[in-house]
Amino acid sequence: MRFQLAAIGLACATLLGACGGGGGASGNKQQSIDFPYPGARYLATEAAPLVATSSAGLAVTFASNTPDTCTVSGGKLVPVKPGECSVTASQAGDGSYAPASSQQLFKILKKVQAITFESPGFQALTAVPAPLAASSDSGLPVSFASTTPDVCTVSGTALTLVSKGQCGIAASQAGNDNFAAALPVMVAFGVGDAPPPVLTFLSGYASTTATREGSAVSTFSGSNIDGWWCSDPNWCAATVSADGSSLSFHYLIQTKDPKHPNSDGWIGGYAGIEIFAPGVASISSTGNTTTGIQIGKQTTLKLRVAENSEWFSSSGKDVKISLVLGHFAKKPSNNNNACNVALTTTFTPKSASSQQYELQLAAFTAFAENCDLTGLIPATELSAYPIVKVKIEAAQTNTTVPSASAASPTYPTEITLNGPITFQ
Repeated sequence: MRFQLAAIGLACATLLGACGGGGGASGNKQQSIDFPYPGARYLATEAAPLVATSSAGLAVTFASNTPDTCTVSGGKLVPVKPGECSVTASQAGDGSYAPASSQQLFKILKKVQAITFESPGFQALTAVPAPLAASSDSGLPVSFASTTPDVCTVSGTALTLVSKGQCGIAASQAGNDNFAAALPVMVAFGVGDAPPPVLTFLSGYASTTATREGSAVSTFSGSNIDGWWCSDPNWCAATVSADGSSLSFHYLIQTKDPKHPNSDGWIGGYAGIEIFAPGVASISSTGNTTTGIQIGKQTTLKLRVAENSEWFSSSGKDVKISLVLGHFAKKPSNNNNACNVALTTTFTPKSASSQQYELQLAAFTAFAENCDLTGLIPATELSAYPIVKVKIEAAQTNTTVPSASAASPTYPTEITLNGPITFQ
């Protein structure tokens, strides 16, 4: 399934301000150089062209003022090492025009890398585990370490099982001259006599509002320029694939829609999908019961996610997953209305295309909602109460973007969930 979150993750960020200037000798026509800010550049990438124009229409050349950090070859910027890069765009003038120049100052950064490391799953204590396997998109080798040496140890890629319990493994890559250190990826799995059963939260979709399991599906989205709630099908809509294996929800903000006039000079938005547990039509009807998915020895949430390229290329591409539990309470700060305790975690997609993600249940350490209750412990909540709903949304909600004047539709956000959602 996929949903588009408009305006959520597409805010632009300037790493360093630009500086510019121009001029020439008196007695000749003046010309100016338009040298737009090129944005941050990254090591371990192909040399990229620099762009500048002269008001006189004459050819512009480039030169680095910081050759230890960056150089210029054939009009292309060549990153050398991390730091500040200063480049001057020049036009030497001719018989009619005086010389002119303009400078830009920007960052050279190490390229970001990401690790792919899937849990090996339950391990029988008497078995000999297969070697651990993980990869980084940088191509650099990944190292492993046990976070639970009483249960399991690691030497190189060899996993040794010590005792029954939960084994935790961290995969890391320290980086090099061109790549920044990767964020470690943690997995956890059971070690014992028999694997825990796989709990199927969702196998597919009967429609845009129901799963094959007979539970409800709902979508939500809105922004300040549509009254903070989307009711216009031109802005937001859901679709299901022909085989029922995926659900798509899109949200496209119409910045110049005459049906939704707005004079704000900014845009903030949110969007997401809610999927109820098998047999659950709505939270209000379940009461304080055991209806839903009850976690026992399961350690991971598995699902497949894809994003549209615009959202994935933004700085706000992270996805937030919340587990709404069957722990109900009256919330004093909200007129004692019924409230569900909810746990949450965030992950960063590995690519825009559909990818499998294994989210460790141990990573759900934050409360999306505590219903004004105190002393709650995430692990205890998850073991004591069933999961009645899974909520999937952009991690950056109500994020302000710098302009409301872009062509419509704009700020598209789209997420696709393919295949089942399981706990195992």
